[in-house]
Amino acid sequence: MEDILISPHERADQIGRESVEASLRASMESGVLSHGWIIAGPKGAGKATLAYRIARAMLAPDSMTSSDNLDVPTQAQAFKLIAAGAHPDLFVAERAWNDKTSKFQSEITVETIRALTSFMNRTPAFGGYRVAIIDIADDLNRNAANALLKALEEPPENALLLLLSEAPGRLIATIRSRCRRIDLRSVGDEKIMNWLVETAAASPKDAKKIAANAGGRPGYALRLAAGEGAEAIALAEEFLRVANGKADMAKITRALTGKNTDEKWAIFRGVITEKLTQAARALARNETPEISLKSGNPAALVSAWEGLSTLAARGEALNLDRAQLISAMAHDLRAELSVA
Repeated sequence: MEDILISPHERADQIGRESVEASLRASMESGVLSHGWIIAGPKGAGKATLAYRIARAMLAPDSMTSSDNLDVPTQAQAFKLIAAGAHPDLFVAERAWNDKTSKFQSEITVETIRALTSFMNRTPAFGGYRVAIIDIADDLNRNAANALLKALEEPPENALLLLLSEAPGRLIATIRSRCRRIDLRSVGDEKIMNWLVETAAASPKDAKKIAANAGGRPGYALRLAAGEGAEAIALAEEFLRVANGKADMAKITRALTGKNTDEKWAIFRGVITEKLTQAARALARNETPEISLKSGNPAALVSAWEGLSTLAARGEALNLDRAQLISAMAHDLRAELSVA
């Protein structure tokens, strides 16, 4: 099922954003679309997918097929050019690749934003709009952020700037004040589940479990469905039973320490922290958490979340033996949650 992980610039569909698209479409029709937008939401919420849908709509307005969304057919020239990364009126600013280290740089640099500013001031190749996407704006270093202000303070005509952000509150205030904001809210579990089944991304049984653990994020749901997400979820649920002394740690360790288990391990970690967060919220509202834990103290759950997150991150950074790391995580979780 690897083919379901279509890159945002190639993906034609999106779910759960109907009202957002209808509002944007109305602004486009009335000619009052702001020149700068912050598209905010957690990783996997669909920020990039929406940004590319907006870009296609702005660059090929005559190709749109509906008056209340941003659909552009895959056979349209703009769609094909963007999918190929070759549209002359679209600029994507992101962390650059470093050939020496074979890694992406840790920040978006001022040189990249200067190139963006130069692009925004060019004459559009197709005589319409120019669109720039910053993926993601959280990666801008200070100099890059300050350089971006020039494009926002004096925007050229027929230019649109889309900033993707997982933490918009951390962007400098002058950038936030010059952009309108779109917050991508959680999509309902049932809608995600049905979507996974309809697109053959997952079986009905797996789709239900995946949707329940996706946190309302369609993109993350696809990531879970495409690989070994269902198994990683089951392993995380098994691991959390360690608080009650019922986890099969040998099974968990075997499944997460073999070859080609990095993706499963990443999902496993994410599911654990998400479930602890959900349990803390439920207890704070005097509700019964999904997972069975000895401790009914929300503070203990928060402490467990912080401890496991820190331990896992340090273990990864230091390249510690994963079996030992799993054992240490289990020990810490049991210690935190044994406190009533």
